[in-house]
Amino acid sequence: MESVIAQRDRLGVKPGQIYVDGAWSDGSGEARIAHIHPSINQELTTIADASEADVNAAVAAARSAFDEGPWPHMGASERKRLLQPFVNLLHEHAEELAFLQTLDNGIPINFSLNTRVSAKNAADIFDHYCGWIDKITGQVFPKYTDAADLHYLTLREPVGVCGLIIPWNAPLMMWAMKVAPALASGCTVVMKPAETASLCALRLTELLQQVDLPPGVFNLVTGGPAVGQALVTHPGIDKVSFTGSPQVGEFILSKAGSNMKRTTLELGGKSAAIVFPDAASISGAAQTVMSLCSTFLSGQVCSTTTRAVVHESVYDEFIAAAQGQLAQVKFGDPFDLETTSAPIITAKQTERIMRYIELGKEEGARLVAGGDRPTEGALAQGNWVNPTIFADVDNKMTIARDEIFGPVLSVIPFKTDEEAAAIANDSDYGLSGALYTTNLARAFRVSKAMRTGSVGINGYSVMPNSPSGGVKRSGIGREGGWATIEAFTEEKTLILNLAVE
Repeated sequence: MESVIAQRDRLGVKPGQIYVDGAWSDGSGEARIAHIHPSINQELTTIADASEADVNAAVAAARSAFDEGPWPHMGASERKRLLQPFVNLLHEHAEELAFLQTLDNGIPINFSLNTRVSAKNAADIFDHYCGWIDKITGQVFPKYTDAADLHYLTLREPVGVCGLIIPWNAPLMMWAMKVAPALASGCTVVMKPAETASLCALRLTELLQQVDLPPGVFNLVTGGPAVGQALVTHPGIDKVSFTGSPQVGEFILSKAGSNMKRTTLELGGKSAAIVFPDAASISGAAQTVMSLCSTFLSGQVCSTTTRAVVHESVYDEFIAAAQGQLAQVKFGDPFDLETTSAPIITAKQTERIMRYIELGKEEGARLVAGGDRPTEGALAQGNWVNPTIFADVDNKMTIARDEIFGPVLSVIPFKTDEEAAAIANDSDYGLSGALYTTNLARAFRVSKAMRTGSVGINGYSVMPNSPSGGVKRSGIGREGGWATIEAFTEEKTLILNLAVE
């Protein structure tokens, strides 16, 4: 794993600072947070742990830039002309940013370079929202009655100062998903990345400096939970957009009422993949579902389908194919193109996953594969958990109800379409879901019955121009496409009385 240290040195990673009102500084806080790489549990650098005073300064800068600066009032073509070059900067630095992301969270470099979490996808997101800048329009309504010469039209105006908080698992994509629509809408921003993965956010901020935004339009504060709490409770913040745990989301929602902050919350998931006997390929469905749990981020994605709800007639075939997929898993150097799977982000989360695995066995689920950790060689130093399959899972079991956020798949049998939908819906969460069937009528009927924000039919992915988000404990609001523009704007109604001369 020497490559982790070598890549840090090659990329010139330095101690992280905060960025407020167009200037970098160490902040007023004395504390620093160690950036630990999960594959080796060694410190790579430190980042600033911003103080409450730093957060106040960042919000004040964003507030001034919104209330007094040109950004929210700037013509659409001028704002677009400033932001559009950032798309090219992302493409130019795509490889560097991919390597930084792998330093951030241990995601295998092949995924960091080429998938929806890559800098290329972040560029696509920015490009998409740059395209919206001169198309953010209101409506004109027909005259309603002859009794009064009143005419109604609406405008869309930026919501104000936005506190944006992103998770550790996809820092490039999530930074773009929140920053791009906020800036495109004319909002000003205070961004907080995850304390376990701030390297990408720091470098993206350096690149954003090159497009010469007015001071205070974009600000970055790094640090732990206290920084996030100071940000979301600040009276100068008009909107909070947060992606992370339901527990933090609940806290944000409880505090947002103090000044009626607008919120977009993309929280956890316990998504179900329903596999019907008429699926095009049972083994293909099994390998797809299992690979989402065992490769890429090793199940550390909120939309991962960690419950496989499988028809009893193909149940054994599915489990055998899912078990066979594990032969494709390769742990190791995250900068090796052959490595397929990420380590668990922290030692604490690793211990949590292992407790859930033990609980699954205690509650009577049948352990088919995995359930342990590598104990020899270099892997023993990192946060690795072998992909785990539990069969004969009852949906009431803890492993079927809690978001484990790790490489653990629960396989649950069903008999009828109605039972499959009921199992999928019997969850506190409702972020995403999947169906594997060649019957279009069934796919449409069951997907409509599922209480979830998205349903993938024979495949699933997130694109910049389409909305995604959850219901129930999985969150509030949608991100992607026009839905995010709506989330970062307020609708104002103008009433014109044309009877007055």
